[in-house]
Amino acid sequence: MTCMTRSNELKAEDPPVPPSLPLPYAGAVAAMATKHDKTVLVGPALTEALGLAVIEAVVDTDVLGTFTGEIARVGSPLKTAVAKARMGMVAAGLTLGIASEGTIGPSRAMPFLRAARELVVLVDDERGIVVAETEVGYDLVAIGVDVRAGEDMTVHLERGEFPEHALVVRPATGGSTPVCKAIRDLDTLHRAIELCCDASDNGRARVETDLRAHLCPSRRPVIARAARRLAKRIATACPDCSSPGFGIVRFEIGVPCDWCGRDTEMVREHVLGCVACRAEVVERVALGAADPGQCAWCNP
Repeated sequence: MTCMTRSNELKAEDPPVPPSLPLPYAGAVAAMATKHDKTVLVGPALTEALGLAVIEAVVDTDVLGTFTGEIARVGSPLKTAVAKARMGMVAAGLTLGIASEGTIGPSRAMPFLRAARELVVLVDDERGIVVAETEVGYDLVAIGVDVRAGEDMTVHLERGEFPEHALVVRPATGGSTPVCKAIRDLDTLHRAIELCCDASDNGRARVETDLRAHLCPSRRPVIARAARRLAKRIATACPDCSSPGFGIVRFEIGVPCDWCGRDTEMVREHVLGCVACRAEVVERVALGAADPGQCAWCNP
């Protein structure tokens, strides 16, 4: 089938409603590559919405990068997640793979907030497609402090919701080792701080939240929401070729200000696209002008 690219603009009151697919993966099995207990977060959404069974593939995903930095993530989050999925597919001998990849950092919209951006992907080698969805969470619990041995940690531990959220301890300066991970009790924490203070050039240890998904409860709901978004996208058919995975591929910004007419940073359009062909549909999301409160010129 030849798929034609669509560029027709739709009115906001008449948004595109691509057809839903009748459980496109009913009865199929996918391998979930993880070593951080993510299968229970991702699998249920895909099973419920798609009829897709998700089994855990035992692979060392840390070879593609670690949160603590001993192994740097070389590729983008999407490339890393696809590589993880393929590792699981090879290990399980399946043509379907699932994986998740997280990025922790300042929020794009509110740089003073630390955000968890979670990506979940489906790799389907039979159809030759990759479907991905993301979710951002702003309720991440994460601390990072430099302390001396014997220093009172009460305030820091309360803010970091310890021991529910585990900790990592390393030297504050100088050498990169030792790195003590998965700390969830005070005795282990104090020993790790003493060890890392001795190894540090300035006699301090760096105490941080262990951000791995199985040890950071505030990340886990974000991964589950990303999985639900992925399931919904997979169940949406391309209006041209009927492939699973039709959804938003980019945003167009630039709604003009109602006072000065200059473009604001507000989203003007959603561009929905297919993962298998070049079909696109533009959905207008903003009709009329933007509130001057959103304008960098009128409300600097």
